[in-house]
Amino acid sequence: MKKWIGLLIIIILIGAVAWNSLKEPATEFGLTDEGTGLEKGDTPPQFKLETLNGEPLSLQDVKGKKVILNFWATWCDPCREEMPVFEAYDAKHEDVVVLAVNITDKDVKVEKIAQFVDEYGLTFPILLDKADDVSKAYEVITIPSTYFLDEEGIIQMKINGAIDETMLDLYVKQL
Repeated sequence: MKKWIGLLIIIILIGAVAWNSLKEPATEFGLTDEGTGLEKGDTPPQFKLETLNGEPLSLQDVKGKKVILNFWATWCDPCREEMPVFEAYDAKHEDVVVLAVNITDKDVKVEKIAQFVDEYGLTFPILLDKADDVSKAYEVITIPSTYFLDEEGIIQMKINGAIDETMLDLYVKQL
């Protein structure tokens, strides 16, 4: 009987250690909270990803500008609806940078992403999150998810779901 109790205690301890290691935040990107998600006033995790064109781009590269940071995938219908909105906004506003992070490990091949970009005539940077590291660091659960960063690089707002033109204007004015 004592052996079974000892074995049960060991199994419980191993399970507790495994559970804690699975829910560790992505500290390599600067996320150190208790998994509650990024909120207004937080400094977002820094990252460097490759663009669809093969160029490296980091969040640090756009510091000093307002940033719309959108997480998306080609198969996401709400993402398809909002991409023309982001494109039109980006074309009209030089003081705001639109960065679209494709959650590539959950999407189709890179060639299909390129076809999507061509189909929608997107000209803003498309970043490829091939290992899903950045979306994990930002704790993206639903797509589309969009973060609005001010000129100092601080999160001012996060929106889950598609954004239309009126909403986008309103949110950026609040930065």
